[in-house]
Amino acid sequence: MFRTRVADNLLGEDFETREKRRHRRHKVRLAASLHPIDVYQDVVINDASRSGLMGESDIEVEVGQTLFVSLDELTFVSGTVRWTKGRQFGLDLDDPLNLPGLAPETDHGSEIGHKPRADRVKLDLPARVHFEQSTRPVTIRDLSRHGMAMEAGEGLLKGQQVLVRIRDRPLIPGRIQWNGGGRIGISSNAEVPLLQLLYSDD
Repeated sequence: MFRTRVADNLLGEDFETREKRRHRRHKVRLAASLHPIDVYQDVVINDASRSGLMGESDIEVEVGQTLFVSLDELTFVSGTVRWTKGRQFGLDLDDPLNLPGLAPETDHGSEIGHKPRADRVKLDLPARVHFEQSTRPVTIRDLSRHGMAMEAGEGLLKGQQVLVRIRDRPLIPGRIQWNGGGRIGISSNAEVPLLQLLYSDD
């Protein structure tokens, strides 16, 4: 976590100076999307493949809605609700789900009208879901292995949890450590894949 020793609204320059002492920061200009996390809901995953899952919960979801799912609150995958039936819903994932036992095989089925899909594994796993509400475009101005500073506009709060999507890379979860002048600094929960982001052509 980033350590702060001044008022809540820190200047970006102070943050960058402190961080250079801990982790090398790389100046960049990367377009990204920021997903503030307001509320989590508990769900149970009934079955899953690497590309989709079926969940069950008391919450009401709608077809076409974007959800962010986490099994450990450290890593997240996003997906789109494709169907609902009572307390159950089906989610097509944007990111591959990495769970032990999930294989890349395809289930071709034996029934008439069955559409091929990734092989499903029966599960009974508790998970947490965040509903997309106020995604905003941002510009990342510098990166380190454990955080980033970005131009994000006003209205975000120190201490707020967020998810950051850079290009088509996996979501990066983190927490806002400072804000001021339309900029924020984020401490990431997992190591940022610097080499992939700095030297990728896409």
